[in-house]
Amino acid sequence: MKNIYISLFLMFTLQSVAISQTISLDTKNATVAFHFISEKTKGTLTGVKANLTIDPSNLSFAKVLGSVDVTTLSTKNKMRDKHLKSDDFFNVEKYPKMTFQSSDIYQEGNKYKSKGILTVKGIQKEVTFDLKNTDSTLVFSTTIYALDFDVSTKKKREKSKVYVEVTLPYNP
Repeated sequence: MKNIYISLFLMFTLQSVAISQTISLDTKNATVAFHFISEKTKGTLTGVKANLTIDPSNLSFAKVLGSVDVTTLSTKNKMRDKHLKSDDFFNVEKYPKMTFQSSDIYQEGNKYKSKGILTVKGIQKEVTFDLKNTDSTLVFSTTIYALDFDVSTKKKREKSKVYVEVTLPYNP
């Protein structure tokens, strides 16, 4: 009887994996926008690389893996950009990439979430992104604290709040 359950489980699992698909993302037009809230500083990063594998009928098999090139950071102010790329903030020479790897994609009410590990400057923290799908674009958004990743001169965590929005166009 135990073997029957194992066989059924494997058959169900293999069927679910078989219908999973990797979404073709348009990473050339993907961006990461950020807003350091207390500083009123906004900017973008490009050089996004991402893979999304999803089975719409079973989100437990969905996976997101992405990175962004921190050297592309732009606030439209060259002096500020240079300072943000320095050792005081992102230290792009030592840490040229930020990464995110999902551990769970799930539905909460009528909203979708993607929980996983965000790595900035070698520091890993679990974060949860809200996930929207609009006009052939996936939008991941969250609020993090720069101080958690040693990317802030603020002493109080609440003063280092950063809103992050990742836009990933895809080909349906």
